[in-house]
Amino acid sequence: MKYFIMILFIVTALFSDSNEHYNERHINKELSHLNLSKTQTIKVKKILKDFMSHLKEFREYKEEIKAKREKLFIDDVFKVDEIDRLNKALDAKSHEIENRLLESLHSILSQQQRKDFIYYFDDWEVE
Repeated sequence: MKYFIMILFIVTALFSDSNEHYNERHINKELSHLNLSKTQTIKVKKILKDFMSHLKEFREYKEEIKAKREKLFIDDVFKVDEIDRLNKALDAKSHEIENRLLESLHSILSQQQRKDFIYYFDDWEVE
């Protein structure tokens, strides 16, 4: 019986998906390395809540763009200009969300906190 339970545990551990969906869809909002004050923490929580809302809207927008691109690819005539326009619109939207987040954080964080934050800069990129 012990061996059966051990084998079951090992098989379960080997075949678990290791939270791929969670890691893909959730941003680590843990910013303890910045040593935020209580006032900063309250402001940052609001900023992150807004960011997550904008990120959700962006993902929906991205799906719409993807569907349009697929439709354009299936058409008999390939319209490079239209694909390019869609790609630029998607990039512009992602940069707008990133810039809004960074501008908000910049106004709240101290110089040292900003230096500490840049180590995780890429984690906040909107894709």
